[in-house]
Amino acid sequence: MRFFIKIIFLICGISVIGLMLWFGMPNIQQALKPVKVISVTITLNNKCSVDDDSFVVTVPGTNLIVPFKKGVARLRLKSDRKVQLQANPKYEAVRYVGIHVPVEPKMMLEADCSTSKRLKGIFGSMKNQFKN
Repeated sequence: MRFFIKIIFLICGISVIGLMLWFGMPNIQQALKPVKVISVTITLNNKCSVDDDSFVVTVPGTNLIVPFKKGVARLRLKSDRKVQLQANPKYEAVRYVGIHVPVEPKMMLEADCSTSKRLKGIFGSMKNQFKN
């Protein structure tokens, strides 16, 4: 009977370790991937009512700020870095902070200044709920 319980615990333990490896494999592969310096070309898709020079690309964790020239920013970064679209600091009246995006050799960042559908839905449901 004790031998049977030990076998069950062994099988359960191996199963748990196997599941952890299976679901954690993409993260393990990403951690083992060699980091290279790559040339990154970022194109701006500007859906705002301001000029393209109102935006810059920043690299979180560094002081690197790259402006767009004719809607394109070029820089060399390590392949494990992320970039972020932000408002150009020289224009204090414009506020924009985008999300962090992992770098790729060719990228497109979108500046959308309209109210998101999600935010409209939240305000719409609040308006309906608190209606008199």
